[in-house]
Amino acid sequence: MSWEAVLRYFPNELHHEEGFHRTVEPHQPYRGRMLDLGCGANHEMARYRWAEREVWGTDFHAHSRLQYPEWFRPLGPNGEIPFPNRHFDIVSSVMVLEHVVDPVRFLREVERVLRPGGVFIGHTVSAKHYVTWIRRAIGLLPHSFNQFLVRKLYGRAYEDTFPALYRMNTEESLRRASRRAGLVLEQIRRYASPNYFHFSKWTQELALLTDWLLEKIGPGWGRLYFTVTLRKPRPARRRPLAA
Repeated sequence: MSWEAVLRYFPNELHHEEGFHRTVEPHQPYRGRMLDLGCGANHEMARYRWAEREVWGTDFHAHSRLQYPEWFRPLGPNGEIPFPNRHFDIVSSVMVLEHVVDPVRFLREVERVLRPGGVFIGHTVSAKHYVTWIRRAIGLLPHSFNQFLVRKLYGRAYEDTFPALYRMNTEESLRRASRRAGLVLEQIRRYASPNYFHFSKWTQELALLTDWLLEKIGPGWGRLYFTVTLRKPRPARRRPLAA
């Protein structure tokens, strides 16, 4: 299905991947450091690396098709980020939040490695969308069946399919977890996409129509993907003492 078909229902809609990168671009430092948390093959953020800007990737294990291994470090056994405090200007995660077991612990690690004023930008799926409810139902089956099904439908390797929990995939859950972790929720951008139903033109058309109708009922209900921006506050300036 062409993107023009999506625009019939959602005029001026951005593709969700483009929307993610448009969110990242204004925040990237001219000189500084960025981290792709849960980087997989370590290629998503490589476009932002240059002589004055470091771009690192980290994950629990080195991917079988890992790129730029010199810019990769493994996470600790409990998800500890292997970098010092206040090290990064941006931490990003693409299709990771839906797999997080403990959102507060996850975001506290993010807060630890961010510099004051730095941002976390996460790209994921909405727990309120009907696709995630379908995914929850399938997730009740053995994980090996989930891996087989995803491989069959989407061509994704077994090593790239993980149990989905959706514990930080709504605005409310993100706001609660970020507040407890010392971060501030600044923005959520949402995107419609029928990609999960690419099996035929008709399933995609039906998905678009369903999303359009849901969006009329409640804003955000018909948009599967979203990008969230969380910021680490700068310390408050002390007022000078009166003479």
